Amino acid sequence: MRFNRAIFMPALFVMATSLILILYSFIGVTHGTGPRMEQGNEELFKTLGTISVFIAAVSYAWLRMKKKRRSHSQFVKWLVKGFDKLHPYAGYTALLLIAAHGIYFLTQTIVKKDTYTGIAAFLLLLTVGIYGYLIRRVSIKHIRKIHFSLATAFALAAVIHAGGSAIIATLSTIAFWGFIGLLERTAKN
Repeated sequence: MRFNRAIFMPALFVMATSLILILYSFIGVTHGTGPRMEQGNEELFKTLGTISVFIAAVSYAWLRMKKKRRSHSQFVKWLVKGFDKLHPYAGYTALLLIAAHGIYFLTQTIVKKDTYTGIAAFLLLLTVGIYGYLIRRVSIKHIRKIHFSLATAFALAAVIHAGGSAIIATLSTIAFWGFIGLLERTAKN
């Protein structure tokens, strides 16, 4: 199959745009105070953002699970089948929850540092979803690599935007991978 640069261009554009937004949030945003609209549902939408980060981490956990299809452990094989079915639904659910979270904060609060990092993370996740949709519909082998690269970039942007909850979600995913590795080692013995 011939290398096709056109498939990389949208991903590179979104990554560059997200990087610029994140850098601008650190360098160019003044932290002025402005009018805020009603705050009744702010905690609910913050919680939606936090939940979506954990759901995205569940979807990202598939990265290591897909390599365990031929595991010696029956439990790991069962988990692999579950994650295979769960992965796209978790990703699209995270996208929808983050969209609701972002729409609320874009319409209800003043623009601040977190706004730009949130837009960057959302753009990355939206692009991850688009490439994920294309994986089974277009037969270009590089789409999976782009999908993975964008998901990793989203994870980094989520850590920058959400801080603690995204760090905990990332560490939970790594701990889960360690647990799966431990299960595999015990099944081999």
